[in-house]
Order: sequence, then C-alpha cells, then structure tokens
Amino acid sequence: MKKLALFIAMIVGVLTPVQAVQSQSGQAQGQGNGAGQCSGPYVLTARQSSGQTYDPNENTSAIVRINLQPAASDTPQGCASLPVSIFPQSASTFTFGNGGNAIGFTQVNSGLVSQANATRFELSGNARSQLVRGTPVDVDLFEISAGQFLAAGEYQGTVLVQVGDGLPTPVLFTIIVRPAIKFVIENGSLQKDLSFGDVTDGSTLQTTVFYQSNAAVAITIQSQNLGSLVHEGGSAFGNIPYSLVYDGTPVNLASLAQINRAFTGLGTRREQMQLRVEPQTRKYAGTYRDVLTLNYTAF
Repeated sequence: MKKLALFIAMIVGVLTPVQAVQSQSGQAQGQGNGAGQCSGPYVLTARQSSGQTYDPNENTSAIVRINLQPAASDTPQGCASLPVSIFPQSASTFTFGNGGNAIGFTQVNSGLVSQANATRFELSGNARSQLVRGTPVDVDLFEISAGQFLAAGEYQGTVLVQVGDGLPTPVLFTIIVRPAIKFVIENGSLQKDLSFGDVTDGSTLQTTVFYQSNAAVAITIQSQNLGSLVHEGGSAFGNIPYSLVYDGTPVNLASLAQINRAFTGLGTRREQMQLRVEPQTRKYAGTYRDVLTLNYTAF
C-alpha cells in the first residue's frame, strides 16, 4: 500500500495600523448633511484572519478574510460616515502569486460590504458602525476554489486599506500551499498484487507508478521479509531472494530504503519498478510471498 504524508505550515498575519487623516476640506464629515463629524484621528488595525493555508488534496474551498478593528474604544460616532475601502496595491485586480504561479479565487460579496468587484471592496454602513462602536469586523474577501493542484510554497498579495481620505495602508496576505501528492489509481485501489509466476528458471516483472506532486518527493521502500519471498508454510520451508530497481535506482531491501525525487513540475510522473528473481533449484514447491510498502512524502 502506498501512503501519503503532508508538510503543514502556517503563517500568522501581522497587525497593521490604518489611519484616517482629516483633510483641510473636512471630508471626514458625515455624508455632507451635518449629521455628525469625525473629530480627531480614526485608526483601524488590519490583518489577514483566515485562509493562511491551502491543501490541494482537500475537496473544500478556503475563505480568505481580513480582520479590522478600531485602535481606540472612544471613536466618535460621526466616523461611521467615513468610507472604508480595500483595493489592490500594484495591479488593476487582486492577485496572490508565487513566481509565475497564481491561486485562482472568486471575490465574496458578503453582507459586510456594499460593493465588491475586481478592483475594490467598500464596507457597508453596518460594518462601519460596528467598527466605530469598538466591535472588530471579519470580512470575507476571497474564496479559493477546491481542486486546484498548485505548486507548493508561499503565495502572496498585498491589499490596501483606506479610511476616508487617509493614506492607504498595505496589508500583506500570505497563503501557504501545502506539499501534496495525487496518485493515478489503477482499478480503484492503491494496492497492487504482483506475481512472478513460475520462478524455477528465474523471472522478471515490471510495474509502473503514476502520480503527481507539487513539490519534491521522498520515497521510502520497505520489504516485510527484507528482500525475500517466504514460503507460505513459513520460513522453515525456505525463502527466495529477489532484487528491486526503482526507476533506474537499485534498492537494498535488507533495510528501509529512501529515494528522493526533485520537483520537476505538476505533470504526471511515470516511475517504473523492476523486480527480478534468479533461477531457483532445490526449493520446496509452493507459493512464496513478500509485501513491499512504498511511502511517498511530498516536502
């Protein structure tokens, strides 16, 4: 049976201050109708609060959120009239990239935003009022769709948060795509039953493993009988040694063996195993067996 193992990493967001600076024209006033004013600085902190990891092997989407909260508990109520905008830093649309790779996502139009499109989010009046009352707000921004087999690593994108006519403040978002493996499964199972047939005159068999990996791979190979086929009646009836070459590399089955494979791309890998039994004489008739366990770990 072939097994999968995954490396898990987590990035924690950093609190970043976002401050509204009143302009000389008094744009911090409430909607121009004299209903209220935002006197003094109005400071928000912003950080990524979810969506720090993405697992290509999982069949569930991931939500990327931003957490906004007031830096002070005595914010004037008139500050609720100030718009709070979220928009990309260096592109016309939001992106999360790693070199030439990018994560696919859709923008979320939650009840906490009054506008959500490819270029910006605008917080709703309800969300702005919560902030002014001192209540933190978590806003769903993006949904990363399931089923994306992406190269492992850090994907980053920076959004700008602006309060009123204040200076936009960058907030870095980091999404870790976990190392993952996907096997091309034959006959609905990760287990293969192989037969040398009659080994009196020796026998060779071959089998192929197909898989995808988004990172480097460590393959451990372990023989239950340390490289021998053992008679069905037990070791007292003898054993037959055999050899293994994995994708061109001879494997010593007398102990746990490991082969490392560098990351070469997201395409399907085809790796061949060749097993060989030399001609046998003076052996008891019967069936001889061994169990090979291959463990593939992306890292």
